[in-house]
Amino acid sequence: SGILIEYPYYDSEYLSSYYQYYVKKFHECGKKSCRIHFFRGRKYGGYITVSPVIHYWNLSKSYLSPELLLETKGFLMISEFTANVFGHQKKVFAFPWMNQQRDFSMCAHVAAWSIMKYYGHEHTGYKEVNIGEIVENVPEHVSRKLPSRGLNFQQLAEIFRTYGISPLIVKKESGEEEAFYRELLCYIESGIPIVAAIDKKAHAVAVVGHGELDCDAMNSKHGLIDSSCAVSSIIVNDDNFLPYFQVERSAEDEDSYGMNDIDLILVPLYNRVHQEYAVLYERVMDYLETGNLDLSEDSVVRIYLASAVSMKRRAMEDKSMDLMLKSILVSMEMPKFVWCVEISDKEEYKNRKISARMIIDSTASPGVSTPWLLVHDREKIKFLDSGKWYEASHKTAAYNMYQHNLREVEPWK
Repeated sequence: SGILIEYPYYDSEYLSSYYQYYVKKFHECGKKSCRIHFFRGRKYGGYITVSPVIHYWNLSKSYLSPELLLETKGFLMISEFTANVFGHQKKVFAFPWMNQQRDFSMCAHVAAWSIMKYYGHEHTGYKEVNIGEIVENVPEHVSRKLPSRGLNFQQLAEIFRTYGISPLIVKKESGEEEAFYRELLCYIESGIPIVAAIDKKAHAVAVVGHGELDCDAMNSKHGLIDSSCAVSSIIVNDDNFLPYFQVERSAEDEDSYGMNDIDLILVPLYNRVHQEYAVLYERVMDYLETGNLDLSEDSVVRIYLASAVSMKRRAMEDKSMDLMLKSILVSMEMPKFVWCVEISDKEEYKNRKISARMIIDSTASPGVSTPWLLVHDREKIKFLDSGKWYEASHKTAAYNMYQHNLREVEPWK
């Protein structure tokens, strides 16, 4: 293991704040940053950028492999970034991270920047932005943008809208805590990074994944069991800590925070996803509880969004999927994103298998009571084709879960 120090390094993120703000200071801050590259043998672990700002924290744009920082297995949203290290192209899977600069950017700015940076790199159709652009696009309703006093969630939503993203704000309501965390984890399972607000800390973080699954947590549960009960921790990018900070369900002490302390989330949805989780969940539960599918007495239900292209590609690669089901699924017309409901018995879930599935039109209006495109269990397949429903009596064996939204990462030993 070792490190490599690169100086000078002209960091685009720091320079975007330098020309917008620091150049106006009486005392010169300087333009030269420094990069610290991390290696384990020949394997590249990413880098941290150190800016010349001398007050507060001064860690700028950083892409670090989660293998460096995780203590246990994690399921993460990470994309492949490239760094030019003295003429050599090095690649690292990471989620963007930086410290807040306090007078220029605060925690909510950084959370929005990291998500937009990830979206711009991972998905076509989204622009890669720098922190200067994020600050510049803050709606100036009452007070000036700089020096920064932080953002409220309405301002944050406006920033996402500027870049063609349709943000959904979900507030935790008293007595509805379980539904709130179920929705939060559904969007994480969908590979959608979210901004979470923690009122007691006056703080915002980007949620980028979850920790190891605790399948034993569902042993005592019966009936229709939501898969979120197996998630005991989330992984966040918090600018007060290094990336991939693990947050348990409950805080360890008064100075820390847990999942239970999250009060509000902002979900940056693709603008054509009209069917929201809360409405969808009720429809799906009603459908399953009326016995429309042949399910085990205790069944685990996993709901998530997926790209239709990716889902079809994974189906083609899955040798365990029934050929007739595969043929129907890959030839169906679908919107760009679909809601998926995967259903397993407890043992199948532990082995990452499913035996029933629903594929749902994400562009359906909330008032549409049956937005289904395909529904199957072990005995039959129903699907929509050119506006008509077809049903085939056909036995299908359990096949692999779709797991492409998150990457499974083990820590370096």
